[in-house]
Amino acid sequence: MSMPQTGRCPSDCRLHPTLEESAAWAGYWHAAQRDKAGQPYVGHLVRVSRHLVRLFPDASSVERHAAWLHDVLEDTEITAADLAARGYAPEVIDTVQAVTKSPDPEMTYAQRIERLARAGTVSAIRVKLADLTDNSDPDRLVQLPEAKAASLGARYRAAKQHLFEELDRRSGDQEANGSSQPE
Repeated sequence: MSMPQTGRCPSDCRLHPTLEESAAWAGYWHAAQRDKAGQPYVGHLVRVSRHLVRLFPDASSVERHAAWLHDVLEDTEITAADLAARGYAPEVIDTVQAVTKSPDPEMTYAQRIERLARAGTVSAIRVKLADLTDNSDPDRLVQLPEAKAASLGARYRAAKQHLFEELDRRSGDQEANGSSQPE
């Protein structure tokens, strides 16, 4: 389950958990949970981490940690303060918070995706795209009732398209400005 760390280490590497520790914590925190199809939830986390690296081979260590932790604030009792107490860098926590479902019940899924596209970091968008890639996998959707699978599949495809377009737009903006620095 080991994934190589590439890119800049988040904050202070001596104190920050390793990717293996992030995977272990995420597995522990989600241990009793099942996905919509009744499968152990940890499988989703493994697949999201793999999708991130497949989609973005240059994924930073911040993105790799956030992929493992992306649902912890939303689906467990763990808080951002708990992550900080365990040594997670602010960049990792910010990325996890950016992909965490808003507690505002009035905000639709499309609005949450639009907010992420407009205000999220590249790292948060990349992690969400890895999550959506797993959520929209036909092999997963076929395990759901047909109407639910169709509805979720359409929702996830639209979200992926919007977020990929936003990454492309940002990439084009950087090239037009002569900047090669990622956001």
